Amino acid sequence: MAYPIIDALAGRMISVNGELVAASSAQAGITYQPTEEKMFYEVIRVVRGIPLFWEDHLDRLIRSVKGELPVPPTLYDESRALVEANELSSANLRLVLTRSLRALHLTPSYYPDESQIQLGVPTGLLSWEREDPNVKVIRSDYKKAVAERFAQPGPFGSFFELLLADRTGNLTEGSRSNLFFLFGNEVLTAPDSRILIGITRKYVQQSIAKAGLTLTTRMLTLDDVRAMRRAGLSISAFLSGSPIDLMPIRAIEDVELDSASDPSFRRLRETYMAIVNDYIDQRQNLTTDYPHGDPYGDHAV
Repeated sequence: MAYPIIDALAGRMISVNGELVAASSAQAGITYQPTEEKMFYEVIRVVRGIPLFWEDHLDRLIRSVKGELPVPPTLYDESRALVEANELSSANLRLVLTRSLRALHLTPSYYPDESQIQLGVPTGLLSWEREDPNVKVIRSDYKKAVAERFAQPGPFGSFFELLLADRTGNLTEGSRSNLFFLFGNEVLTAPDSRILIGITRKYVQQSIAKAGLTLTTRMLTLDDVRAMRRAGLSISAFLSGSPIDLMPIRAIEDVELDSASDPSFRRLRETYMAIVNDYIDQRQNLTTDYPHGDPYGDHAV
């Protein structure tokens, strides 16, 4: 099914094949038209003008295209130029590659407010299994299913996120985030093969060890969570993702959780945020474009 390259836009400028153009210009028009071309994409959070964890996003993009399309070595410079042209220090940057063009643009960004971090957010369920979880390609049927489910009210109001449940009911990930459960000092998460491996998730895993917690590969169903709550066991959950960092879950459908006040979650979030701030500080204080090494490495682009 045809789908436009750009379906949501923020800022007055976009980049088309390396050229900055006004979002309202004729040159930009093609990006708003539905296309049957396969679209590979990445969404990167921009913090203080710096694309966060750029090297990881680029590596995932290269792995997604699997040689089907060229990934130009100018993407970083194009991205920084786009952010500067739109005069935004904080935003979400979206890269889209097709056979005929590449489009870089900013998307409407939603960052959680303090009350959501302090209280947690409500989530719902969507029965869906990704065919190839580790490839970021736009699917119109998936976007339609997600939009329809978000439009349905939940027990605690609008859902902040949807958790994907496989055919056996196992909760694998969020529709736009990764999912973790906290059970004492254990952090539970789905196997890499079952999910889109988020960039934030990689740094959450690093934070787990630093925070003195243990990572366990294990999936839970909503019935599992409900049974644990009835038994009086302490179980909490959180989401991870570029725009939200680590977000506590206060409910999965009708099952309430006290994730935001979990001491293990609070310690883990603080550890993760220290990693983020260190990355941004390095980028802003060093003159080289790639202080963590050449992001293209040995990839042929």
